[in-house]
Amino acid sequence: MNAYISTTSRLIVRWSLAATWMLAAVCTGAAMAADTPPIPAHEATYEVLRHGKKVGELSVSLEQLDNGVWHYRSDTRATAWWVRALNMSAEEAAHFVWRGDRIVMLTYHHAQHAPANNRYFQHRTDWEAGTTRVRTEEGSQTIELVDNMVDPLSLRLQLAANLADETRRRDTHDFTLLDRNEVKHKQYTFDGEETLDLPAGCFETVRLRRIEDPGSDKNNLSWHAEDFSWMPVRILRQEDGKDKLDIRLLSTDLPLNGC
Repeated sequence: MNAYISTTSRLIVRWSLAATWMLAAVCTGAAMAADTPPIPAHEATYEVLRHGKKVGELSVSLEQLDNGVWHYRSDTRATAWWVRALNMSAEEAAHFVWRGDRIVMLTYHHAQHAPANNRYFQHRTDWEAGTTRVRTEEGSQTIELVDNMVDPLSLRLQLAANLADETRRRDTHDFTLLDRNEVKHKQYTFDGEETLDLPAGCFETVRLRRIEDPGSDKNNLSWHAEDFSWMPVRILRQEDGKDKLDIRLLSTDLPLNGC
């Protein structure tokens, strides 16, 4: 598996470097158009609990590159010994630009490393042609773009940007999601307000629920705080009424005011 990880990492680096140089030429004007981005650059760390026990930490970083393009990265590393022994990890990264309060996705990659389950997914958009080139471990294909399409990382940012508008916090938020080589429709709806005490501090939050297919035994909730620029401070995934995955904010370099 180490050989697979090394090969995948090299592919990701080459893909990202090529994309960044390309984006520098075509996207700088659009990127510079938004003087104040909806979400500031930041770093943060979350703890990852599986069935109530901590198994890892997730680190995220959002930064604006010298060419004006934004880069959002997420890395998950194991802390539980049995997960480390299996050499399990995951990483995601996306390049995008802001147009007002809307994200325009540019590139995305996701790599997951686990015994007998190594997967990766990359795409690079060509908005002039109206297509994106998608590569997975199964091959590559071209998919047609639609307006305001998002990838899994830019969806998280776009949802936070939507919540920054007070008039939209109780709305249902609709997204066209490019997930691997499929285009999916996702909806997130207001589910209440709640005060949360987390490792990072106390937060006044808006709780959202992802709308699932009828008959699904899954439940996906997220809590978003103005104190954290409406990014999620907690994400909870349940199956059959039981907590499966719980992701909670540990720390961030953004100033937090508390409750």
